[in-house]
Amino acid sequence: MERIIGASSDPGDIVLDPFCGCGTTMEAAQKLNRRWIGIDIAFHAVRRVARVRLEERLGLVQDHDFAIEGVPRNAEGAVDLWKRDPCHFRKWAVEQVDGFVTAHRTADGGIDGRLYLDVPGKREFQSMAIEVKGGEHVDIGTLRQLRGVLEDDRALMAGLIVLNQPAPRALANWRSFMASADDLVIHDRRYPRMQMLTVAEMLAGKRFDTPSVVGWESPQQELGHGPGVLDYPGPGP
Repeated sequence: MERIIGASSDPGDIVLDPFCGCGTTMEAAQKLNRRWIGIDIAFHAVRRVARVRLEERLGLVQDHDFAIEGVPRNAEGAVDLWKRDPCHFRKWAVEQVDGFVTAHRTADGGIDGRLYLDVPGKREFQSMAIEVKGGEHVDIGTLRQLRGVLEDDRALMAGLIVLNQPAPRALANWRSFMASADDLVIHDRRYPRMQMLTVAEMLAGKRFDTPSVVGWESPQQELGHGPGVLDYPGPGP
């Protein structure tokens, strides 16, 4: 890529890679003092490029040397993504908690993704089924459906991600219902089998309470997709 970019552009030119993947083009452009824009449909790819290629390998600092656009960074951004594209909102939420977007939805359409869990004593990875709800009309029926998935799908755990936190009375009813699913006990550690996260909690860094999560570096991957843009405006003003 350095040979191609060096032969076809001059320092200060803009290099565009609309399918940037792991960011090879951007790294080559940066080394050759080109400005660059990288685009990828997968949220996890954008996050990984920012962390590994730009920060660790090149020493760039987000919001100082480069900017990430199209990926929600606060509650307002999440609401905007939900309004623009509910499907990508669900995919973003799943990948935000290090989950894998489900390629094939279940009969009730309720499973948006899974967390894969490395559980002691199990030869194969276990899973936490994840459902994402962005609309305002989320009620106890949503939890009943997810409880059905927990029983019928053979998932070890089930998690619900909601854009808006329910009212206090509804929240109390939800917590009571989720608690009725009992706990998963591993080495004297208890994990609630049903859990809920709000988008605000997720953006603040909170995650589902689970055994060890198998991340994107695992060889067993079920790829998910979502939009994201990386933009390097170039050195200096």
